[in-house]
Amino acid sequence: MTSETKTDDVIVTECDLDERPQKVWRALTEPDLAAQWLVPDDVDCRILEAEPERLLRCSWKSRDDERDGFGRSLDTVVTFELSPTDAGGTHLRIVHAGFATVTLHPANDNGATLMMRAA
Repeated sequence: MTSETKTDDVIVTECDLDERPQKVWRALTEPDLAAQWLVPDDVDCRILEAEPERLLRCSWKSRDDERDGFGRSLDTVVTFELSPTDAGGTHLRIVHAGFATVTLHPANDNGATLMMRAA
């Protein structure tokens, strides 16, 4: 089972995996394993919060050459929530947030904020 929900600045994806939470946790946290499928070498990933085999929250910053229309890099937060399933596997919920807010600085520089809707 896989599902995906999008709101203004959040994408939520959920799935059930056959692997136990310990194995999924290793795939998320061991650099050699994570580099194979999750985090490219050129993404600045910093751990904000960790509860082994349950929760991992990371700050992701895009590469220097990836900029929005205003010349700023993308700075998001990705949260991985793990819970055991009755079948002995893992329910994985991934929440990716923070990529739809853009601060505009018009001529009067009053700092208006524009919220863009994810399609």
